Amino acid sequence: MKYLIYFIIIAVAIFFVKKFLNQFKIPKIGAMALISGGVKTGKSTLSVATVMSEYKRRCRSVKIHNFFARIFNKPLIELPLIYSNIPLAVPYVPLTDDLLLRKKRFVYGSVVYVCEASLVADSQLIKDMDINQSLLMFNKLIGHELKGGCLIYDTQTISDCHYSIKRCLSNYLYIHHLVKWIPFFLIAYVQECRYSDDGTSLNVTTQDLENTLRRVILKKSTWKKFDCYCYSCLTDNLEVEKAIIKNDKNTKDLKAHNILSFRNKGGNKNVNDNK
Repeated sequence: MKYLIYFIIIAVAIFFVKKFLNQFKIPKIGAMALISGGVKTGKSTLSVATVMSEYKRRCRSVKIHNFFARIFNKPLIELPLIYSNIPLAVPYVPLTDDLLLRKKRFVYGSVVYVCEASLVADSQLIKDMDINQSLLMFNKLIGHELKGGCLIYDTQTISDCHYSIKRCLSNYLYIHHLVKWIPFFLIAYVQECRYSDDGTSLNVTTQDLENTLRRVILKKSTWKKFDCYCYSCLTDNLEVEKAIIKNDKNTKDLKAHNILSFRNKGGNKNVNDNK
């Protein structure tokens, strides 16, 4: 009887441990992956963490290969590099037009990171056939040209990306949000998706989306590897607008007399202009 109780306790413990572990995920990255998510949901954090993880894994593999290659007098493999279109606080090679247009090649086995993919090539570029062909060749053949490396894109929404990116994806992760309060670690809530030709994700669920998410554990040290506000340099030196309108609770007129719109050359349009 005592052993039966022990067996039941162990079985129940295994069940709950397995159920807990099933909530976590280790992203599997093929030759080309995309991570999407809303503004400041943590997609760049997840992307950079994935880049670093994939890079270290590939470096270990090459070092092991080269160790035995030296022993048996075999050709050595070049160590992979990180290529990125944003600055990173680790040794990296800036991504250039020559690399995208295949005028220069990547070191074999390297990890390539493109932050905000739609800024590099958006869906509107299909009107330029030369760019279409170049990007299609770049994305279609990147798995061959990297020879064991990978290309990781991130963007806010996959629909904004150039069609050559959408058509060539091997992995597509959507990040819903990032839990930041745990010491030393971050928890990313993600969903693995598939992209269809009609411009939608194939994952369809009748549940609350948060019930379908898996957890990915990231190191908080990832934040030291990049500046999550790196594009603020576009506005950091501009004049600060802080003209406050001091209305109080006794103000009777709270109508919006101006409409802010890019359709008007002057910016604001007075609604009384239509009268």
